[in-house]
Order: sequence, then C-alpha cells, then structure tokens
Amino acid sequence: MAFDLTIKYAGEGGEGVISAGDFTMRAASNLGYEVVTFKSFPAEIKGGYALSQVRMSDEKILSQGDGFNILVAFNGEAYEVNKPLLKKGTVLIWDGPEGGDFEPDIEELEAKGVFVYAVPMSKIAKEDVGAYITKNVVAMAATFELFGFPIEVLKQEITKKFSKKGEDVVNLNFKAVEAGVNYVRENIKKIDPYKVPGPLPKKDVIILEGNEAIALGAAAAGVKVFAAYPITPATTVGNYLSPIILKTGGFVYQSEDEISSMAAIIGASFAGVKAMTATSGPGISLMQELIDLASMTELPVVVVDVQRAGPSTGMPTKHEQADLFAAALGGHGDDQRVVIAPKNVEENFYLTIEAFNLSEKYQLPVIMLTDGSLSLRAEAIPTPDIKKIKENLIERPVVRKEDVKPEELDNLFRYAITESGISPVFVPTVSPKPYTATGLEHAENSRPRTTPKERTVMMDKRFRKIANIEQENPHLVEWDLGDLQEGDKADIAVVAWGLTASITQEAVKRLREKGYKIAALYPKLLYPVPKNALEKLASMADQILVPEASYLGHFARFMKMFTNIPQEKIVQFNIYRGEPFIPAEIEEKILELVGQKASA
Repeated sequence: MAFDLTIKYAGEGGEGVISAGDFTMRAASNLGYEVVTFKSFPAEIKGGYALSQVRMSDEKILSQGDGFNILVAFNGEAYEVNKPLLKKGTVLIWDGPEGGDFEPDIEELEAKGVFVYAVPMSKIAKEDVGAYITKNVVAMAATFELFGFPIEVLKQEITKKFSKKGEDVVNLNFKAVEAGVNYVRENIKKIDPYKVPGPLPKKDVIILEGNEAIALGAAAAGVKVFAAYPITPATTVGNYLSPIILKTGGFVYQSEDEISSMAAIIGASFAGVKAMTATSGPGISLMQELIDLASMTELPVVVVDVQRAGPSTGMPTKHEQADLFAAALGGHGDDQRVVIAPKNVEENFYLTIEAFNLSEKYQLPVIMLTDGSLSLRAEAIPTPDIKKIKENLIERPVVRKEDVKPEELDNLFRYAITESGISPVFVPTVSPKPYTATGLEHAENSRPRTTPKERTVMMDKRFRKIANIEQENPHLVEWDLGDLQEGDKADIAVVAWGLTASITQEAVKRLREKGYKIAALYPKLLYPVPKNALEKLASMADQILVPEASYLGHFARFMKMFTNIPQEKIVQFNIYRGEPFIPAEIEEKILELVGQKASA
C-alpha cells in the first residue's frame, strides 16, 4: 500500500507556522518522498490565522489532498477552525497541557476516534529553550519524533537555513529540537498508526515554489528586462528573478505603478530583448491599454498574472481564478493576445518558457494566469535540462543590416503582409531601416493609415497570426482519457484549467479506479479557446463538468461563446471561498451527475 501522509501546521501569523511546513517539506523531500504543500495566511503583516500543509507520498502527488492526517495546533483559533475536520483516525498535537491558550475537548475527540497528544510547545520554548521564538521548532521536533522522521534531517535543514546567521542561532534551534524530542520520549506513549518509512532512493529533483518556478523559467527563456510594481501575491516572482537576471547582464526596474511597468517592458521589447512583468488582478486592470499597445505594435511581451480573489482589493492573499475575462478580453477594440495557465509548479517553470516562445513566435502579448495558492505551493520537480531548453527556444525573426542588400530596402517593411500574418522584426541599430511603433493603425511601412482598405488588411493580418494556434501547438491541450479509445463513450467528460486541473486529475484517477469511464481535458491554452479539442471531447459524453474557482465560471462561459457545444451539455461547478477545491468535492460532483444520468 502506498505511503501517503499529510501534516498541517496551523496557528497565528508570525508564530513560524509557514516555516514549520517548509522545514517539514524539505525534510520529506530529502528522504526521497514526493511533496506538495498548501499554504494560507492573512493579509495582515502579523496575526490572523495561518496554515502550512505538507502532503508526502512514495508515489506521484497530484494535489494537496482532501484534508490532513495530523494537525499541529499552535493556538486556540487553529483548533477551533480545524475542529470540524478532526475525524476518526486523525491526530491532534496541541499546545498543552500548560502554557498554551486553549484546551481541546479531549474526551469528545477520543470518542470520535481522534488521537490526541499534548505537547506544551510554548512552555518548552520559553522555559527550557529560553526563546519563545523557537516554539515552531519545538513543535516540529515533537512531530518528527512522534512519526518517525530522522531528527538528523531536521538538523541538516536548520543548518542550511540559519548558518548564515551564525553558530549561536543554529545552536539555539538545535536546543529547541532536543527539547521537543526529549519531551516526546519522556512523556508521550504513541497510540496512532502513522509512521514515516525509511529513506527512499535519492532523486534528481529541485524544490521550487510556484513563483520561484516562474522566475527560473523566465531566466531559462532568456529574459533580459523585468519591470514590475510590488503586489501580493506576485511580488516574489521579482524577488526570485532579480538576482538571477542581474547576473546575466539583464535589467530590473521597480516601477511606480503597473502602468509604467507595462510600458517599460514594451520599450525593452522594441529595443530587441525579451521582457516580462508580474502582477495580480488590480494590476491587469491598469495594464489593459498598454497590453493593447503591445498587440497593435506586434511586440512580444510576457505578463504573469498571479490571480487573487477580487473584485477590487478583494482578498489579496487568497486563491481564485476569476481574471480570465480580463486577461483574454480586457481592453478596447479587437486585439490579439494569448492566455495560458499552468496547473502545478513544474508547469509554472515550463509554461513560462512557453509563454516567451509563443510571444516571440506570434509577436504579441502572452498572459500567463497562475494564482495565489499555486504561487506558494512547493513541489520537488525533476531537475530541468537547461541545455535542451536553450536548444528549443524560439527567437523573433530580426532583420539585420548585414543580411539585407541595398536594392532590397525599398520592399522591406516592418508590418509586411504575409500568409502567416507574422512579419520580419526591426530592431533599432540592428536593422537597416527605422520604423514607427505607435498605437495608431498603420500600413506595412508602419506609417499611420486609416483608409478602410488598409485597416481591413492589417486587422486580417494580425488575426491570421493566431488563427491556427491550437493546431500549431497541440501540446498546449492536455488529454487524459484513461483506457478510453477513439469512438468510446464516457460516463462523463471533465474540463479544468489552472490549479483546479491538478486537483481534478486526482478526483478522476480515484473514480477510474472504481470503474468509471471519464474523459478529461486540461487546457493550458485558454485563449484563443481550443475549440477543436473541446468539441471533440464533447462528442465523447453527454455532460461536461467544468469546475472553476470563480463565481461566474469564466472558461465554461467561453466554451458556450466560442464553441458549438450545446449549452445544456456544459455543467458549471463553481466555488469562490478564497481556497481551492479539494479532490473529494469534484469526485462527489461527478458521482452526482453520473447518478442523475443513470436514474434518468
């Protein structure tokens, strides 16, 4: 039987809850296990409820799971929030029996089959260690000892984390580790069934958070200019990328607002280099006119939108996937842009590279939609082959002075009408002719023109670029048919994108193991809408479930707008609570729909 264990640390922001989860995740990865984290914290600088959940397994993990096996409650709020989730077979480690701010209903919990351990982490940190700040380390050490983690692995991670702060800091944390371990050994009799098996064979992996993966993907793609205005939850993209890009001779610009950051990357692209910005929903709103400018001037730029719950300021630190309308259709007039979305941390890395490739190939803005939960999610991913990535990068077709004969100059135009709609690119000082790049409609030679004929020709040219984007990039639509063959009928079809796709994958996997026939599609390309793939999927089932973390269900509505799928076939399943789906919710919804169909 596969090993699959989830530990949840919960408490007040500032108590080290997030750090506890990070240490545990890295320790599990160092033991050779697959890891996926889920984190949530309030918008306040300090205080408020925070959690860090670590799922580990000896098999591939698709999502954060349905819940936890072990809850480490740092305070009373953490206990009260999670009390309804403490069910038979789960474990509660609480800050007691003295020194904490609460006492759980132990008899009630034990009657339900919950295993309860009291570890006075606050008291131990204050009195035995002499530093309350080490409370989270005490809690971790107690947890490691209870469930069979090698304590040396925790010490190794502490050394990595704190060695730069000096030997005294490392030793203080070691003292907290010993105090937590000794308390468990001397005072607690283990009664639960959970134990981490021994180390697995080492894997060639790197541990990345979602935003860190985007930064590394941009660096691998060759980005040279990054401009952004700080905004939760996108700021760390720049934090991770800045030191890397500066080492490669690139440029980092913290702008005064999102408008100027978008203008800066358009200017950088005009100068011939790859450029990117990262923002969230409010920033996307401000950038719309300049995204239109990038479209009209046919300049490649990449915009990362780490979505958060809106509208307006909304919930800055919480999950949602409700920026699709703005990303795809925001702005005025008919422009050309591409919108893509990754479903996990590994795709955050590779799809960022893909965003640059698409942008360079089609000469337009590419917007990548990730989200607050995915930005913080950590995974151990196979170490990328950078050499192979570099070999497959797409670069814009720049016209260089040395490649053009004098007699060819008169017929050389920046916006030349071509069959594909893609024109040669001019770069100042590199190309033999100057050109004008403004937001005005123009002729092939870039000069402003407003005649009906030239307007029509130029609009057709720009839209030709993306007319066949689905067919030219089949890897941007991920099929998941299980054992179904061409022409087979499924019990139901499912479409999901972004983080919801990874969660849906786990639900679909469980149901297939129970014998259900499910056809699933996880599009990375959201706009232009992959019409052919969606209509093919629709032919395989009578119903298509579309789970989305938004009130309106943006992609489901796109399916109704841009495909010929009968609207009654499309079943929307929407949540908008600031947290992602869990696999059980999608599993239950599929069973409900299949059951309704069977009884009809």
